[in-house]
Amino acid sequence: MKPWKRLARRTVYDRPPFLTVHVDRLELPDGRIVEEFHQIDTAPYALVLAETPAGELLMMEQYRHGVGGLCLSLPGGMIDPGEVPEAAARRELLEETGHRAEDWRLVQSFVSMANMRGCTAHLYHARNAVAVAAPDSGDLEEATMVALSREELRAAIVAGRLPIANILMACALWLAGF
Repeated sequence: MKPWKRLARRTVYDRPPFLTVHVDRLELPDGRIVEEFHQIDTAPYALVLAETPAGELLMMEQYRHGVGGLCLSLPGGMIDPGEVPEAAARRELLEETGHRAEDWRLVQSFVSMANMRGCTAHLYHARNAVAVAAPDSGDLEEATMVALSREELRAAIVAGRLPIANILMACALWLAGF
């Protein structure tokens, strides 16, 4: 299969680093022209599956405005300009949970929306995460830290407490042992 060819692009909304919306004019491999194909750019982010020495997963219960209610989430956040993804993951873990870990590995990088793009996320697994400070994220969201066993996480999934797709996917990978 051949890639689509961008013939033109215009930006219709631009509020970096949070959101940019483009409208592309495309040529498909069979020659058809798509006059308006929307793409969304948001800042890349890091997401952390932080596992304690006891084998529990550190999560945060917090209100998420996009969900409209309380849900379970993972530590993570935007990657600052010039920052490498793993450094952002380490920073976010410390800021949001007060934990540090020395055993890190990249699990997967992924795009949030296949055609509209969205952003690139970098999912890390941090083993043996231990508390070294009080959380101090400076974020808008208040959060309550929880450490869940695999059984507790499965029950939370069944109960619908993980309504955010990337969080659900990351936790499913953790439950499956990657």
